[in-house]
Amino acid sequence: MRKIIGIHSLMILFVIACNSNQQNEKKETAVVIPAEAISEQRSTVRKEAVVAHEQKVADELNDWKFAVRLYETERRFHFTVRMQYKELRITDSINIPNLGKEPILKIEKDSTPYSCTIGFLDNKGTFKPYYRANVIKEQLRFKKIAGYGVGVYKKAADSK
Repeated sequence: MRKIIGIHSLMILFVIACNSNQQNEKKETAVVIPAEAISEQRSTVRKEAVVAHEQKVADELNDWKFAVRLYETERRFHFTVRMQYKELRITDSINIPNLGKEPILKIEKDSTPYSCTIGFLDNKGTFKPYYRANVIKEQLRFKKIAGYGVGVYKKAADSK
């Protein structure tokens, strides 16, 4: 009887621990893709931004803006992020998970001023939030808000 109560107690603690991990700000999702994934290298790199978000900053004297632009690099799943708020400019980089296809990036405007979420579309076309760029107390911030993992599988050979 003690063993049964002990096992049930452990199972309840495990369920509670799993649920508390899901309530963190960062979310993690795993995706399984075939081993025959798309090449890691690009043959040509676009000079213009792949996706951009721009918002005018209210100021009578200056033509300032809050802007976020993503640019391709030679590595297919690696992008350069260029951000601007007023005269402050920041450059960073992000890596998009290899979902076995050309990555489709998207930037969504947030409800707060001078804030947007950078993400990508998964294989079902669902927006996956990844990073947030925003302005807090006149400072430009860039923060990872979710993590995504990708698993690779191979089909087993026929055993005949």
